[in-house]
Amino acid sequence: MTTKESATVSSSIKTLNDLFHFSSSSSFLTNHYKRAQLVPRHTSPRQKILLCHDMKGGYLEDRHTQGCQTNEPCYRFFRWHLIDIFVYFSHELVTIPPLVWIDCAHKNGVQILGTFITEFDDGKEICRQLLASNDNVDRAVDALALLMTWYNFDGYLLNIENPIEPEHMQRLHSFVSKLKAACAKIDPNSLIIWYDSVTKDGELEWQNRLNEFNELFFNVCDGIFLNYTWEPEMLLESKINAGQRCRDVFVGIDVFGRGCFGGGGFNTCEAMSISYKSDLSTAIFAPAWIFETLDANEFLENDRKFWNSLEPFTSQRVLHMKSLTTFFSDGFGKQFFVHGLNLAKNLWYNLSLQSYLPNVLSENQWLINHDDAYFGGSCIEFKADHKGYFKLFKCFIPIELTCDVTVVFKSITDIVLELTFDDERQVRLEKSDADLSIRNWKRKTYRITVNERVCITDVSVHCVENTDSTTIKLGYLSVK
Repeated sequence: MTTKESATVSSSIKTLNDLFHFSSSSSFLTNHYKRAQLVPRHTSPRQKILLCHDMKGGYLEDRHTQGCQTNEPCYRFFRWHLIDIFVYFSHELVTIPPLVWIDCAHKNGVQILGTFITEFDDGKEICRQLLASNDNVDRAVDALALLMTWYNFDGYLLNIENPIEPEHMQRLHSFVSKLKAACAKIDPNSLIIWYDSVTKDGELEWQNRLNEFNELFFNVCDGIFLNYTWEPEMLLESKINAGQRCRDVFVGIDVFGRGCFGGGGFNTCEAMSISYKSDLSTAIFAPAWIFETLDANEFLENDRKFWNSLEPFTSQRVLHMKSLTTFFSDGFGKQFFVHGLNLAKNLWYNLSLQSYLPNVLSENQWLINHDDAYFGGSCIEFKADHKGYFKLFKCFIPIELTCDVTVVFKSITDIVLELTFDDERQVRLEKSDADLSIRNWKRKTYRITVNERVCITDVSVHCVENTDSTTIKLGYLSVK
């Protein structure tokens, strides 16, 4: 790989020596790239959802920091409002999340973690070197904390899947404890999650529960990701053992179904329902199953089917935003439009260009349309319900004095935007301040004036003359 290529490509760290010698000056991906900061969300003590990316080894088209052209559809995730934590996973020693995933997660208020993994005989040798001295432990901790700071992600999943010599177990425990402290010093909200693998005796024995063999690691980090070959009674045991920290226990569910309750795939909901009833959090591993094993051209429909089945066992996360701007992109396109004009007819992929999509899932049968767009590579297409309404967003957007709203759409009938405030008032935007037609797209602009500070909590569309055949395309929405 040339230096020029390295400057625009995300990559992992493959050896302990490379980790020891990492410095900000050795990285081609520097602060010249503007990185999205983590958007705040409404928080509650609810069960958390962790999504662990595992897509053909990682670092595919998503490694390109400024996007790329492609010859086929690429995997993307956009159900951010249903999860809390995203882990980018590979089988390299240190997985640094690609910058496009960091941007995408943070814009949606989701923490994103890298992975530190050792496995098989090579992993055993890496651990022997790492744990040979306190100095080596400290060097690794310092480098991992620097990586987190430099690339602007939020912590690590630790996955030690090889036996550890008994005389090294104290240093392994110290490594976990020190890494948590180092990351928390940089960011008090950082996360270190331990994967259920090595026991307190150094044996590689997956427990599938929180118990006396793995709780020493749980006690010095922010959570434990349980292996996925559990039985329901093991989850009850885990809840009892975790006590008040039961929501820090993440029940592992493998979407590929390898030894997993329910068999994975579209039956993942069966395991999720058990996890939900157990009052524990959930870690969903390898959600790209729907892309890897099924027809990639049917990805959007399969994605809808998969997440519709899981939605009853999660809850909607609401962003606290200063403003909302979206052109309804999922980060992929067959062509590229600017103001409705098709400027490039080739497939492209750039998750940094993903924008907000409707965050009310099962109530609405909306589709991503890659054949038309106002800006970027897609718009959304939907039919209103029997009353003519379509719910777009649940949000939390403050208005001090005025608010400007712009919507761009295509429809044979007119639409009205309806905003709901936190005092339960509703405002229907029926008469626009400016109308414009751009290449068959209709653009309407409104200004709202309020006497006191309020927050917008819901954004909906009302179809004025609704029929069963009325289809609406939305290409752009701005509330600021």
